[in-house]
Amino acid sequence: MDLLAARCPKCNSKAEVSDDMMIVACKSCGYSDSYENYIGIMKSKAENMADNFQFDGNGWIFVDCKIN
Repeated sequence: MDLLAARCPKCNSKAEVSDDMMIVACKSCGYSDSYENYIGIMKSKAENMADNFQFDGNGWIFVDCKIN
């Protein structure tokens, strides 16, 4: 069975998910983590990206602002 494809959270290259869905690994940068941790990281990235979109009256724009 072929490995599943994923997006590396570290370098954004193609990463691979093991057949048993336990490990996500990237050959490009060496990233490796459990599938559970990978999903948590990607969920957080998606939430952060969604938080950075704002409607400006003409449509949605990406605003990369960090509030401390």
